[in-house]
Amino acid sequence: MSTQDSTRLYCSICKRRVKGFKNRSGLQQHETLKHSSYNTLPSHIQLVSDSELSHLKKAIVKELQKRLKNHHNAIRKQVFSIHCSEDAFVGIFKNHITRYSPCGSSYLCQFKGEKAFDEIGKILDDKSWGERNYGKG
Repeated sequence: MSTQDSTRLYCSICKRRVKGFKNRSGLQQHETLKHSSYNTLPSHIQLVSDSELSHLKKAIVKELQKRLKNHHNAIRKQVFSIHCSEDAFVGIFKNHITRYSPCGSSYLCQFKGEKAFDEIGKILDDKSWGERNYGKG
């Protein structure tokens, strides 16, 4: 998060208090521009049991498969969100988080390239996570 001194917000990532920000959007913009590769996880993250992570992975696969389209226009960049605890998300994707924003308490994971499909399959423990059966073969 950030520290607040009277009415100014200061970046918790910067080592020195060089500049204060009037509002959260200014601080968020600063984080995006100056700390785009910051991915040190917060200290409040707790370990989640393997059984809970396994259950969540199955739910993610099921939700992803529901969203798969059978049309050529659906081949493009995809964004996916699922509601889960912060601890569970970090438990699953901890080695693949490319950016963490203390101000927005948000995480970013990006999977690109030829090996992205296989990489996600390993994370979710399901090699056929990206295949959907439409009932007619």
